[in-house]
Amino acid sequence: MCRTTHRLTCEDLRRLDVWSLARDGLLTGQGSITWRRGGRITSRIAIRADGKGGIILSQLIGDEAISERVPLTSTPCHYGGYRNWFLCPGCHRRVGVLYGAMWFRCRHCHDLRYESQRCNHSYSAISRVQKIRMRLGGSADLSEPTPQRPRYMHHRTYDRLLHQEAMAIRSCFW
Repeated sequence: MCRTTHRLTCEDLRRLDVWSLARDGLLTGQGSITWRRGGRITSRIAIRADGKGGIILSQLIGDEAISERVPLTSTPCHYGGYRNWFLCPGCHRRVGVLYGAMWFRCRHCHDLRYESQRCNHSYSAISRVQKIRMRLGGSADLSEPTPQRPRYMHHRTYDRLLHQEAMAIRSCFW
């Protein structure tokens, strides 16, 4: 069971990921991102490169049009190429993800926590068991038996996952 608190989590706000924007070509061109919840559009933001090492985020909140510039930087990778980063408009940290309500800032500026930081030990152990079962091709339902070894999975990998599942179940009850 997770604790409830007054603080927002990263999962509560809209998320802009620099790597997905780079993959989609939005760091050098222009386009838009749409957020949906339950099939209904909740928010839309227009993105365009400003030609000066940054992007312009434009959105309409109510009747007000809000535009914000987010600077970009890059670091070289060990085997060539480079990796893009946002510079948070609030604190100028180099971050890969910005979270937005009205303004897009890093999780430190918004004072956000991760949902997993609210959860107790038993909840995280149950979550580990569910992830293992999903990896084995089963469902996350704990009332169902552990799935059989998938066809192309190595026996050693399957045995290791079964051991990890057993250890996670044991930690729930001790």
